[in-house]
Amino acid sequence: MMSRMHKPFEHLLRWMFDFVIVVLMMPVQLKGQGTARAIGMGWAYTAVARGIHAPEWNPANLGLPDNPKFSMTVISLGVGTWNNSFTKGMYDRYFVNGEKDQDGDIVWSQQDVEDILNAIPDDGLGIDVTVSTRAFSFSVGRFALSVGALAGSSFTLDRSLFKLALQGNEMGETYGLKNPDGFGLGIGLASLSLGQPVKVGFADCFALGISLNLLYGGAYGKVNQADFSLTTFDYGFDLDGKYEATYALGSLGWGLDIGMAAQSGNKWTLSVGLANVAGSIPWSNKVKKEMGYIRGDSLSVLDISEDDDEEDILEDSTWTVEMASFSEKLPAVLRLGMAFEEGPVLLTADYCQGFQSGAFTSNKSQFAVGTEWEELAGCPCGWVS
Repeated sequence: MMSRMHKPFEHLLRWMFDFVIVVLMMPVQLKGQGTARAIGMGWAYTAVARGIHAPEWNPANLGLPDNPKFSMTVISLGVGTWNNSFTKGMYDRYFVNGEKDQDGDIVWSQQDVEDILNAIPDDGLGIDVTVSTRAFSFSVGRFALSVGALAGSSFTLDRSLFKLALQGNEMGETYGLKNPDGFGLGIGLASLSLGQPVKVGFADCFALGISLNLLYGGAYGKVNQADFSLTTFDYGFDLDGKYEATYALGSLGWGLDIGMAAQSGNKWTLSVGLANVAGSIPWSNKVKKEMGYIRGDSLSVLDISEDDDEEDILEDSTWTVEMASFSEKLPAVLRLGMAFEEGPVLLTADYCQGFQSGAFTSNKSQFAVGTEWEELAGCPCGWVS
């Protein structure tokens, strides 16, 4: 038999669920600087990026003959989110085109709720959020300089939290957040890039590229352990949770990106870039591990709301331990791009592969294709998966 939650608590969970879905429905990851052209071509941009945008995708593109002699930007900003469960089609189906009641509110059937829950993997809803900003960037010929910052987070929400929000609490069943993969990182960077043409016999134009990155560790945070559970019974509910997290401030580090690019005639371009191939960031300031727990037995919403001394109801504790400094390398990312140009038509395709999941990368393969028609004022369109 299903026991419904108190209405305010149920409405709060439902609102939180709706907010998460609306924010994260589009499965798009931030890649490079978010130019209108790159977005319009579905991020299939590795073989097309030139000038100040080339180092973000492949510094070797700076050495190609069609690279501009000069380019500059003062401020640029890119924001991206990604999730492993929900799509734009699901948003349209359940939030826009769903069945409505007499008050005009969308109503989900039991089958709709099951479909939504089935979209979330057993290991939880994975979420990545990334912000990239460039305060100043310019390129002169084969050289480029860029100064900016990156911030990102990657974490997982337990599937049972969404089950609780959408189906209510069932007697004797435990809901909670168990060992999420939580990670956050903020860094400042200054990049100096070079693309150098090289004579070869297998391509009309060939270039090698390198970016030397000066990295400053702004903030680091990682959830080492988190286990929070809520179990409901006839007499109320039991709450039990514990967590452990590491956080630190960093100092100066370095990174290295490399790449190569080739062109055949005026039609084909192949571009291969490998980011974060070497280097690391030292985290040596205020390195701490924070641990804590919270427990409560035979609780009820009425007990917590009316008791003046919550310490008599909930037992909690938090403590901090000083840790030794450490260094960490940014995950490597491989980008492979191809472009074909015939008259006014430009066709592009990209393959992106991260070698480790983290604040800025995913180890899941990503493919993208795009096209551009020059006679329509460079109107691009693209697709990514």
